[in-house]
Amino acid sequence: MQHNRSIVLEVACFTPQSALTAANAGAGRVELCSGYSEGGLSPSAASVMMVRDSLTIPLHVMVRPRIGDFIYTSFEKEVIGRDIAYCKDAGADGVVMGALLPSGQIDKDFTRSMVEKAYPMTVTFHRAFDLSPDLHQSLETLIECGVSRILTSGGKPTVRESVTTIASLVKRASGKLIILPGGGIRHDNALDIIKKTGAREIHISGKRLVTGNMQINPSVSLSTHGEVSDTSWYETDHDQVRNIVMQIGQKG
Repeated sequence: MQHNRSIVLEVACFTPQSALTAANAGAGRVELCSGYSEGGLSPSAASVMMVRDSLTIPLHVMVRPRIGDFIYTSFEKEVIGRDIAYCKDAGADGVVMGALLPSGQIDKDFTRSMVEKAYPMTVTFHRAFDLSPDLHQSLETLIECGVSRILTSGGKPTVRESVTTIASLVKRASGKLIILPGGGIRHDNALDIIKKTGAREIHISGKRLVTGNMQINPSVSLSTHGEVSDTSWYETDHDQVRNIVMQIGQKG
């Protein structure tokens, strides 16, 4: 199978600097977020504005006001709506959001209203999709809502574990919306995933853990225990992104 520039590589970037790195490495699109350890949260207003001003490639922005589940109160839904309006005013090309009902099914009415609010930006429904009880039913619901993309690992922890499911979603969604596989895609499996799923866009983080040089008081920690700390965080790795860009034949 020949891979060409029609394959779009989206890179999830959790800092403004990472967005610049991803673009310089040849990414086709940036998804700007914050809070990697929290699964991705809304970035700051200034981050959206400055990244938009700095990039020539499409920019999608995560709109997620808190960690936890995807069942939102009316107040939180208003926050999401205002974030979407801001992203549109800032010149973003798309937003990434997701909302569910207590049953785990898609919050159809709210999603449709956010698609309308976002227009002419596109809306990607994020991996909250993978938490829904019936992926194919959720796909049909999101088609009805007018969503442009679904970011999914096929209901499994990684795309590699669900290539058959994703391939069926790609086939069923053809001509209606884009299935964007994401979750565990790396340089050593990207081409195989593209071949097996038929996807024309893929999503990676391409991150590396960096450690700063700040001298700290060892008796104080401002971060909860986890992968990151007061002196370490994730940034996009230029070489990881560039490796995949070269494999899929996408020019940088």
